[in-house]
Order: sequence, then C-alpha cells, then structure tokens
Amino acid sequence: MNLVRLAIAFTVLFLFQIGIGQAQVQKGELAKGKTVSLEIAPGERHRFDVNLGKNQYALFKVMQKGVDLMITTYDPQGEKLEDFDSPNGKNGPEIFSIVSEAKGKYSIEVYPFSKNEPQGAYDIGITTIRPGATTLSGKVDELFAQWDNGDNPGASIAVVKNGAIVYKKGYGLANLEYGIPNSPSTVFHIASVSKQFTVFSILLLEKQGKLSLDDDIRKYIPEVPDFGKTITLRHLASHTSGLRDQWELLAMAGWRFDDVITKEHILKLVSRQKELNFNPGDEFLYCNTGFTLLAEVVARVSGQSFAAFTQANIFEPLKMTNTLFYDDHEKIVKNRAYSYYANESGFKKSVLNYANVGATSLFTTAEDLSLWALNFFRYKSGRRYHN
Repeated sequence: MNLVRLAIAFTVLFLFQIGIGQAQVQKGELAKGKTVSLEIAPGERHRFDVNLGKNQYALFKVMQKGVDLMITTYDPQGEKLEDFDSPNGKNGPEIFSIVSEAKGKYSIEVYPFSKNEPQGAYDIGITTIRPGATTLSGKVDELFAQWDNGDNPGASIAVVKNGAIVYKKGYGLANLEYGIPNSPSTVFHIASVSKQFTVFSILLLEKQGKLSLDDDIRKYIPEVPDFGKTITLRHLASHTSGLRDQWELLAMAGWRFDDVITKEHILKLVSRQKELNFNPGDEFLYCNTGFTLLAEVVARVSGQSFAAFTQANIFEPLKMTNTLFYDDHEKIVKNRAYSYYANESGFKKSVLNYANVGATSLFTTAEDLSLWALNFFRYKSGRRYHN
C-alpha cells in the first residue's frame, strides 16, 4: 500500500513538473531594432534573453493587446533584478529597463498579471541600448528614460538637498497635440496628493481657534444627514468616517468621470445618503467624500472659497506661484500639462472636468512642491504638529 502511495506521489510530482515546464516557454533572444509579436495563454510565462556588456543601460517596451502583463528581469546568474507593472490594465505599454553591472546574458520573463487573465497578444522589443550613466544626474535620467521622448506624456522632477533644489528637469510631453515638452515649471493636476493641503488648511484654522478636529461635521455642514453617530473632522481627515465614497456613488448613479462634477453635486449626493458603511472611528476605508467636506468647512469657517483660502494662507507665504486649487473647470491655466491614458493604439485624451476641490484638483509644479516639502523643515506657513 505504501508503494502504491509512493508511486502516485511520484506521478503527481512528475506531472506537476511537466506543467511548470510547459508554462515557462523560452522565446529566444531579443535584438535591438527587432520587435517580436506573440500570443500568451493563461498561466504561461515567456522568457527572453538579451546579451549586454558591462555597465550598459537597456530600455524595453512591451505593448499589451488585451492582456494585463507583468515583467520580471534576471541577471546572468538567474538572480531576480526587478518586477515591472504599469497601471495600464490590459492595453498599452509596459516600459522597463535593465542596467547591467557585468557582461553576460540577462533574462526577461513576461507573464499574465493574474491567473484570471484571458489569452492575449503583445509585442516586445528593445528601445535603447547605450552605456550606463556614470553621474548622479545621469542615473536620475535613466529612471525617467521611458517617458523622455517626443511621442508620449511624461513627468517633471525636482531633487531637494540641504534646503535647495539641486536638480530639476522635465521629461516627455505636456501636450501631445502641439508637441509641448514638460519642464520643471509645467503645471500638473496631482489628484489625491491634494488631500494633505486640505487637512493642513483645517489645522491652520484650528491653530487660529476657529474650529477643532473633534468638532461634529454637522456643526458646519448641517446638510450631512444625522446618522445617529457623531462624525468628526478628525474622522474625515483619517478616512474613518464611514461615509460612502463620492466617486463610487457617482459611478453607481451613471455619471462619467469626464462629466462636469461640481461641489454642489457632491454635497447633494452626501445629503441623500441613508446609511454609513460602518460606525465612525471603527474602521479605515479610503474616502474622498470626507475631503470634499473638509474643504467646504474651510470655506464656510473662513468666509472665503477654499481656493482663495489656500492661496492666501499656504501658496503665497511659500511663494508657490504656480499652484492653485482648480475649482472652475473652464479656468485657463498657463503651462498646464494635459492628461492622457494609454490603450493598444497609443494615447488618448483623459478629459478633466472636475469643478470640486479638497479630495483632488490641486494644480502645481515640481518646483512648487519642493517649496512645500521644505516648509516642514523651515516652515513659513503654519507650525509643526506632533502626535
């Protein structure tokens, strides 16, 4: 009986090993200037090799066509280097790189993001092979090389050291239609990074004695329903209010995210909520709604619009001259970068029509964000807060 069990165990192990061998398929060697087009099935792992000399920088591009892929790179000894995955979903480019420390054959593994991915297609090729950077600025440029061309959106950076910007640069395009490049002064919409400025504004008003973090939100915005539980400003600022998220509710109601969405739309939505997700303070659940409400508290307590309050109390003192809260979707902003998303055919415009602030809608630059970061070391606006 034991021999039978042992034979079964060996058979299962043998079949399992065959399965692994079938799942990982060697697809040959990649060469610069040659694109390989392939189909990949669920559970498959495609492996490619590339020969690199010592201290070379190689940039690669995988174009996904209906399947969300991940990439893992390996050195000549088979040791893992890095994993790569962009937020493009099932379509669009996955850009990755290898910096070789030694001469040899490096490996690339391409595989579906999850076991539930369908069969799909992709192209893979080498974009660039060149000597590796030898300076710190060159190494920074390598990190952003995937965005640094005249065909795609990009980014701007600023590196701060010892209280000053020591390196700044723009990569890629701010506007694809007119070919306008990014610079350190390009104005970007920075989405949820906006939230820290919203809470900072609340803290400034608390410092002035005009409110407390432990105040009930209904003290300032009575349109918020009485759920029988106190929701404090602290709950809103820490994602523990139990309120339902504004974007999820709007999507459920049939709104598109390129619709014009105003503060009034969101306040009306909040006023009609019937229940909470949980009792305030009991759980953490990321919630944009709380920050829209906090921005409205700032406006009602200060007697100014949230955009005007932050301009006078944060951006002007810090000399953040290219920063504003964008509360008017028709407002013209000079040097603005436009938003795009990728699909299998390239890039498409991602239209931004938000006319609400607090949870999002801060427009700023890499240079201005550096001034904001420096404020926590040599503060000119507010004061230091400690737990």
